Amino acid sequence: MERSHLKEFLGFAGRAILVQTTSYFLFGLIMSNVFNYEALFQQEIIRDFMRPIDSPYVFFGPFIQPIRGLLFAIGLWPLRKTIFENKYGWLILWSIFVIFGILSTPAAAPSSVEGVIYTQLPIWYHLIGLPEIMLQTLTFSVVLYWWERARYRPTSQIQIKRQSKWASDLGKAAMIASLAYIGYAVGSILSAVIARVEIDMETAASDLKTQMMFVVAFVVNVVLIFLTSKKWVRGEIALWHVFLFFWIVDTAVILLYQLIFLSPMPLPLAFFVGLFPTLIIAISMHFGYKKMRAL
Repeated sequence: MERSHLKEFLGFAGRAILVQTTSYFLFGLIMSNVFNYEALFQQEIIRDFMRPIDSPYVFFGPFIQPIRGLLFAIGLWPLRKTIFENKYGWLILWSIFVIFGILSTPAAAPSSVEGVIYTQLPIWYHLIGLPEIMLQTLTFSVVLYWWERARYRPTSQIQIKRQSKWASDLGKAAMIASLAYIGYAVGSILSAVIARVEIDMETAASDLKTQMMFVVAFVVNVVLIFLTSKKWVRGEIALWHVFLFFWIVDTAVILLYQLIFLSPMPLPLAFFVGLFPTLIIAISMHFGYKKMRAL
């Protein structure tokens, strides 16, 4: 892949990751409370198919969405012109999700035709999962289409370059922040293991205030990565400056959020948890912008 194409793909991947992670988190949080997934997953037959909502695997679900977003970007990349240059491209993209990803999956998945035929899951379970996956994929399709559509609107060459660079930089910042999002989970789990504190996965997965702490940290990181990356590329700051800055920021976000909305967190613990997203950000910025910095 040529350098310009790689840069364009990274921007597209960053946008796909951001939209997927955000939409998955929001609709998962809303629907799990509306349909009471905790009680639903304990029903006969269902409990043999689905993990309980307090399972560590369920807790980590939102944190692996950047990987799914990247996979979506890889799959959609060859089709981008067909989808995003078409007036009804959002509908084409959503139709792909609905037909191949929901109703007609190769495996006997819930809510699919094969699932209804070959599994013992009750019909109501197949139907109750449709609102979440239909709305989430619709939101993903509409938002990503709207975001990409702006790239194909007729404008001057200077405007095109500015929009393309802005979108690429923002996409790259979102991608790095998404990886850092995983770092918060790793730091939290390790801190609990070291302190020998049992994590209540059920409470963590369903508590909106707890989940919003990671969302706030994600948004703050996207904005600051977008701004500081320019200084890093121009050589105005060193990598250790980047590391120290984000370690302070990510620690401060945790401390302030805990203080305002939850309960005060010990300073050493906050520094420990903030270390992992900071390492991911510093390493990702080094390799992500290394070639641009050399120009």
